[in-house]
Amino acid sequence: MRRYVAWLHRSGTIAGLLSCTAAPGRPSTDEATARAEVAAAMQRYQSAARSVNADSVSAFYTITATLFEPGIPPIQTRDSIRAFMGSFPGVRVEIATATADTIEVHGEMALYWGSYFEKLEFPGQPVSEQHGKFVAQWVRQADGDWLIQRLYRIPLPAGSPLAMTP
Repeated sequence: MRRYVAWLHRSGTIAGLLSCTAAPGRPSTDEATARAEVAAAMQRYQSAARSVNADSVSAFYTITATLFEPGIPPIQTRDSIRAFMGSFPGVRVEIATATADTIEVHGEMALYWGSYFEKLEFPGQPVSEQHGKFVAQWVRQADGDWLIQRLYRIPLPAGSPLAMTP
């Protein structure tokens, strides 16, 4: 995990995440309210993820979003994320949870750092359990909604003290 965070710093990724600022002329919502809004948006996102509906899940991403999944190239744009999510026909999500470690608010952008646990069943395969850490960059839209601009998932090996279980 430390190596991954160090890579994020070296690659300029964290600087890129923090480069979003409040839109000129827009009143800033206080941080506590923004954190609560982002936490609620993440809960709605998790509910959509459990539904295994590509349209519902991709609706939580900006048009120019990037999804970073382990072992594959970044998935860029909402349409590509929709296609990726739809590429798992017949998958059943038994459990999908996300727990916040912290939510940082930087004007119209928020970083949601947390842990995830998923229990998935793909047709013809044994049940798969995945644990890990993640960071989601949420950005407030002109209509006030929060959408994901970037989502990084960092899997951890089973039994890792950092991995969470339900």
